[in-house]
Amino acid sequence: MIKKRWGLALFTAVVASLALSGCAPSTPQSEGPVTLNYWDFLDPSQNNPRSKALKENVANFEAANPNIKINLSVVSLGDMLNRLPQAAAAGQAPDVFKMYTPVVPQMAAAGVYSPLPDAASKVTDWLRPTDALAGPDGKQVAVPYEYRTCALYYNQKILSQIGATVPTTYDQVVDVARKAAAAGFTGFGTGFSDSDNSAIIGTFFDCFMTQVGQELWNKDGQADFATSKGEDFGNFLTKLRDAKALGSNVVSDTYGTVADGMASGTVAMAVMGTERAVSYASQNPDLKWTALPKANTGDTTGTTIGWTLGIGNGSKHAEAAWKFIEYMTGPEAGAKMATGGEVPTRAGTYQQPFFSSPESKTVNDIATYVKSNSKPRTYSSNWTSLARGLSQSGQKLILNGSSGSDFIRSAQDAANKK
Repeated sequence: MIKKRWGLALFTAVVASLALSGCAPSTPQSEGPVTLNYWDFLDPSQNNPRSKALKENVANFEAANPNIKINLSVVSLGDMLNRLPQAAAAGQAPDVFKMYTPVVPQMAAAGVYSPLPDAASKVTDWLRPTDALAGPDGKQVAVPYEYRTCALYYNQKILSQIGATVPTTYDQVVDVARKAAAAGFTGFGTGFSDSDNSAIIGTFFDCFMTQVGQELWNKDGQADFATSKGEDFGNFLTKLRDAKALGSNVVSDTYGTVADGMASGTVAMAVMGTERAVSYASQNPDLKWTALPKANTGDTTGTTIGWTLGIGNGSKHAEAAWKFIEYMTGPEAGAKMATGGEVPTRAGTYQQPFFSSPESKTVNDIATYVKSNSKPRTYSSNWTSLARGLSQSGQKLILNGSSGSDFIRSAQDAANKK
């Protein structure tokens, strides 16, 4: 976990933020200044577009609300998943935290959220339904902060070097990846590490299952995707393995290491989130993105995913917390966020001047792509078990030479294991 301190927004360690939260007086916020403990996985001191946008938005909120200070702790998703249930049980959950869409039901079942206040129902211009962001009692606990889906990223320089065109089907991806691997590159970047909640293989799997029209859970909440459609995903991975197109460290590679490989020009292709488009363009001009390849039994439509904001269970400052959330998802902050390549979630944001400027072309293209090439999914409360199962099954696929059907069955069994 990284801790940073800047300007008016004080960055402290998670332990310190928990201590402050636990010792915070219960005086109503109208009687004096309020400090909100906020957990985010982005580090606003970093020199990248998304971090810069977050830093500016927090500073602008504090300037507009001088009685509310934001105490931001940089916490990875994996740490959040481990610490939030413990913090909530101890009455020390952060006032506001960011959470990955597929894990919201799981965290809600663990009791880490406070229901959103009545004021939240007055926001009605969300671009996607929000009813799936609810707890076991059906009460909404989070709102979407940004939207994303999956895209195919490719290095045009590598493809030109090996005489390949941009693939439009997964079978073509395997062919191009084989040629790239023969030329000394990693043909297709993915990873089977579970150290970051299996983010890269989990994201890809989620989108692929939407492409082929495969639900992930049955009506009882049990994982149920080991079908012929599901096997297509496992078979794609085995074809890449047999083509020697995966990275030499694929069993331990993470979202971050694959992203670094794309940026450095050692990886030819990868399926990753659309939020990477802007940063990739600034890191390596050879990196391009396009729609997902067509699946054998489906189309190019992936899953609408992203990050959300919610209020921690037991927050003494729910009113101020909602005010911060409303600002961070509103038009002004949304337009600033879009400069980093993230897609705003409210229709009103797109009326901001930025979206009519030449600088907005990339994010407008991404927003259009997310709207036309993705759809939301309802998640069960065992996403982390499913994601971990994908990583473990992927490791077996590489180390033990298991089949595509073995991969998908093993992942399903792991998701249902008590």
